Amino acid sequence: MEFKARKHNTPIGTLLKWFLDKKGGKVRQSRNEILWRFDALDWRYQKQILFSFLQSGKTDREWAYRKLYSCWDNCFMPIVIVHWEKYRDASLARLIIQYGSKDYLKNNLENLSLGRNYYYIFLRLSDDKDFVVDKSRLNETDLLAVKRHLGEVVTDGDILDLFFLLIYKLCKGIYKFRVLKPIVESEYGTTLVIFETPLVKGMLNEIINGFGKQYLVSELKTWMWKALYSFRLDYGDDSTVANEELNRQYIKWACYKNLDKEYVDAWSPIDPRNQQAFLAYIEERHRQRLEDEVRYNGKKSDIENEIIKSQVPIELIDKLDLVIEDVE
Repeated sequence: MEFKARKHNTPIGTLLKWFLDKKGGKVRQSRNEILWRFDALDWRYQKQILFSFLQSGKTDREWAYRKLYSCWDNCFMPIVIVHWEKYRDASLARLIIQYGSKDYLKNNLENLSLGRNYYYIFLRLSDDKDFVVDKSRLNETDLLAVKRHLGEVVTDGDILDLFFLLIYKLCKGIYKFRVLKPIVESEYGTTLVIFETPLVKGMLNEIINGFGKQYLVSELKTWMWKALYSFRLDYGDDSTVANEELNRQYIKWACYKNLDKEYVDAWSPIDPRNQQAFLAYIEERHRQRLEDEVRYNGKKSDIENEIIKSQVPIELIDKLDLVIEDVE
């Protein structure tokens, strides 16, 4: 029985030499084998490869950036900062936010905090007394997580407000979402694809795992089912329609018309990009809830005091095992 002998691996040092010799004609061959063998190599070789790729073209640099998340060492920070200041690659910003010094973060806050990066900067600097979070720069999902992280009082009503504000902004196009199929299967069952966006799934996860409020997610799942029912009622159950933009508009309308009228009336006059105005509305509702709770608790205390001050002897209450119930 004959066997074909497998070609012996080229020494990794030789492959690196070929890769660095851009005029030697073996760059592509060496690159492909380096990429194939990288994860199984010793750290000393991985480090050499990463430095080599960081000093190569854009495609090679971006591959190295992705590998740095799992192969990080502080020796890479100087070259990462040099590349960030030269190229402004978005993936480099996340590396600096995660591994850079806090002083560098604070000195380059504006350049590093574009988009959702501001939330990750908060996570790095939240224990710094000089850093004050600007909540208007956070989406609703991250804002909910920040409130928990800061130890703020968050009521069930606050959580519902933030969830439906997120849905409202998706309907208004502030946050984008893809529609390959309008109706999909999820861990919660059949649902509209809008509810499978990272922002919505992230908020549901925060409500369950961050706040431990499974019952609220059950309530929101009921609302999501209502939106799905509206979509099916108005547009049918065909999830293979080719027009993605039309499907997106149908999904938005199915959600929008199921929003509470109080939300729609309050938010419609606001520029959808004016997060500060939305936050002012939500904070006012939060304040009102806390005042109502204090007023309600005070009312209960007054009723209990009146009963105690009345002519009914305490001994009789004890003897008959009477219970003073809350009266609304």
